[in-house]
Amino acid sequence: MDIEIKVDKTYNEPKIVIYTNEIDKEISNLIDGISSINQKILKVYKNEKMYILDQNEIETIYSQNGKIYVRCNNEIYTIKNRLYELEVFLDKKVFVRISNSEIVNFNKVDNIDFKIIGTLILNFKSGNTAYASRRYIPKIKKFLEI
Repeated sequence: MDIEIKVDKTYNEPKIVIYTNEIDKEISNLIDGISSINQKILKVYKNEKMYILDQNEIETIYSQNGKIYVRCNNEIYTIKNRLYELEVFLDKKVFVRISNSEIVNFNKVDNIDFKIIGTLILNFKSGNTAYASRRYIPKIKKFLEI
């Protein structure tokens, strides 16, 4: 794949043009990724049905046994994206990666427990909990400005 970027001050917003001889899986994935950048929704799946979730509804996104799960209103859904893809897509003012396997919506966090040295326990308004790994504590503190 050849990528070319031109900077032109006459454009007020970015314009993306794809030249290809056919639309294959790689191009389709590229189109899906580009078109989802400005959207605030996620396509998730449960019981062979697709659901549309607003980012603000999501409590946490985590990986387990090679799959990615989304917890929203105490319901668990699967999603086809990878955590690193979602980390780029999600609102950085609200979502923070707290471990290698989890991204959290801090608007859904009720309190943070500092009792265990070297880790943080995030208690959600829903009653669920998540554990931040030691490696991500500086990133979380920077996000919280503490």
